[in-house]
Amino acid sequence: MTQAARIYASHYTVAEWESWQEQWELIEGVPYCMNPAPSIRHQQICLSISSLILEKLKNKICKKCKVFIPIDWQISEDTVVQPDVLVICEPIKGIRLTFPPEAIFEILSPSTRKKDKTEKFELYQSQKVKYYTLVDPETEEVEIFTLGPEGFYQKVDFNSTYSFEFGECKVEIDFKSIWE
Repeated sequence: MTQAARIYASHYTVAEWESWQEQWELIEGVPYCMNPAPSIRHQQICLSISSLILEKLKNKICKKCKVFIPIDWQISEDTVVQPDVLVICEPIKGIRLTFPPEAIFEILSPSTRKKDKTEKFELYQSQKVKYYTLVDPETEEVEIFTLGPEGFYQKVDFNSTYSFEFGECKVEIDFKSIWE
């Protein structure tokens, strides 16, 4: 969002967001409604990815890494997001996540595609999320970005299988299996 557009838009805080009745994300004070619920295909893909990661983590000595489906990640006093799938390798203290996860997987939908590819991309990069993965149900394509040494995302070149490093654990995911 441009600076000019922000001058005329309302700016909200997480304290205000906490009283809202429906599902919302808040990015730099700008609210984004998360209703209606994601499509059935979106939810199936989300469940497939989280199940694959959970299964792989159980088979490793990775007891401290956990996979979550949408939870609140409060980044600042005016930013809280709910990524589709997160991998976290530190204990969460309090009622919401307050530090960057190891990895985020966002399943694109018509209502979130632009935000996921722009605002959230920049936000997660600035927060130093190690992996940001965009999953497109329409084209059945997956884009994986890893945080480079200068702090910018670099797109990964891969076929269908990629090996993530979550904490001390390597987790190989074959993305072909999420389309079944």
